Parts: sequence; structure tokens; C-alpha cells
Amino acid sequence: MKKRGLLVVTILATLFFSWVCHNTSYAKELTHSEEAAKELELIRKNLSGLTEMKLKDAENYYKEALKELKNIEKKYEGTWESVEAAFFIGNVHNMMKNFDEAVKYFDIVLNQEGLDKNFKARALYFKAQAHLGKGDVVNAQKTIVALKEIEPRAAANFSADLSNVSQIGMDAPTFNVKDVNGNSVNLEDYKGEVVVLFFWATWAETCIQEFPKIMRMYTNLGSQGIKFIGISLDDDLGNLMSYMHQQKFDWPQIFDGELFKGELARLYNVQNLPLLFVLDRRGKIRYIGNELRNITMTVASILSESEEIPSFR
Repeated sequence: MKKRGLLVVTILATLFFSWVCHNTSYAKELTHSEEAAKELELIRKNLSGLTEMKLKDAENYYKEALKELKNIEKKYEGTWESVEAAFFIGNVHNMMKNFDEAVKYFDIVLNQEGLDKNFKARALYFKAQAHLGKGDVVNAQKTIVALKEIEPRAAANFSADLSNVSQIGMDAPTFNVKDVNGNSVNLEDYKGEVVVLFFWATWAETCIQEFPKIMRMYTNLGSQGIKFIGISLDDDLGNLMSYMHQQKFDWPQIFDGELFKGELARLYNVQNLPLLFVLDRRGKIRYIGNELRNITMTVASILSESEEIPSFR
């Protein structure tokens, strides 16, 4: 089975590195520096070799690239290459999941007067990714609306992501299924509890990479009474059971059994892995994504709220 999680990351990163190297009409107010262009091209080639590396392994290279790019941005201020360096910086921050920093640098690009519309579309595209990465659906939608005016096909790529994020604040779809041990898992039984739904699969490299962090988060949140429910998109029960035996986790684990076409995957519109949903005591979705820091913050916010559940829905 292909490592789909890694494939998705690789495709997005490759899209970025191939996109930025196409010839683009320069903004009218900017000059051009051949020396800076050569430096940028070297950095681009170095970064493109990192697309299939794990984030942990590539992190030091990304940090070094950021230093070089910020130097170009400052040294060649007033040139096209300075703006392009800011664009690179934004995308490196995206890949490092520093989404606030990414948005800041894409805004630097977008605030440039006379910007070529194709380059503007690229900046909007990756800015929308940054907003979605941190779960900011309002600003993501605004960015996508602006992108749609320039490049409708690129804007359409965000339909699934927006569909997920737009579920925040809605009642979580209910289900009543058996876990891998034959025990009933009825989401209705969890009303009054804070719940984390963890969609994952053993074939998804990103899931396996993040699993130690997920386990630490599970241990930490579990000690606070948070309930975890694992939902596997594996299509081979043997692979799942083997990994469960190896990792020795004890949360209720559901085998959805049909990759992204499984009942629960379709019910929750799961398009990528890992994907976690945080549900509050009323069963409403409060977070969708895979940023563990944001999950922890969301849980902390819920725990600070009144435990009383309204009698109405």
C-alpha cells in the first residue's frame, strides 16, 4: 500500500517548488538583481530535495534556508527577488507549520503594488493553506474568495478543506459501531465528556511519524479525563492489530475498513490523515485538524467552561 500521507505532503511541496520557478512578469515598481536570482535558485534547488524528508529530519535545513532567505529579502530590498524571497519564507513556514509567520510573509508579498496577477494568485493560494492550517476558517474563506477572482480552478481545490473547517460549531455526526474487540462505541454515550476522535491509518507515513506525539498527548489529556476514540482507515485489519499490539494503546479503536470510502470517513468528510476532531461536552465540534498544540489549547478552553450541559439542543 502506498504511503498516502507522505504522498500528499510531497505533492503540495513539489507544487510549490515547481510553481515558484516559472517565469513571472515582474511587478512594475521593482528592479531585478541577477545576483539575487542566482542565490534564490540555489536555495530553491536545495529545498526541493527536502520534499520527501520527514519534517523532523528537514527542520534544521528549513531553519538555515530561512536565514538565507531573510538575508536576501533585506539585502536586495526594492527588487523582485526580495519579494520572491518573502514568498519562499512564507512557504517554508507553511511546511514547518508556523502558520502565523507564513501569513505574515504572504501579506508582505500581497501588499506589493503592481504585483503580477499570477504571482498574486500563488501567494493567495498558499496564504489560504496557512489559514486553514491554523483553523482560521473566516480568513481562509476571505482569501479563497480573492483567489477565485484570479484563478477559479485553484480556489476549487479548497472545497474539501473548507467543508471540514465549516463543521466547527456543528453537532458531531453520531455513530454506533463496534470496535476491534467487539465492544460497542456509541458516540451518544459520550455526551458530557470531552472527546477526541483520531482518524488515522498504518499506511499513512504522516500518522506513523506523529504517533509518538499523539501518544504523549493522549497520556496527558487522558489524565484530565479526556476520552479518545481511534478510527482507522486501514483496509487490512491484520496491519492495524499488529500495530496496536506493538504500540500498546488502550483507547477504543474502530476499524472503518475501506480507506477514505469507509462509513465514518465519509460521515466526517475525512480527506487527509491524520485528522483529529475535538468534541465538547455537548457533542459539538470545536476543532478539526492535526496541530497538537491547537488541540491541547482547544481542550483547555473547553475544560475551563461550565460542565453543565443545556437541556436543549
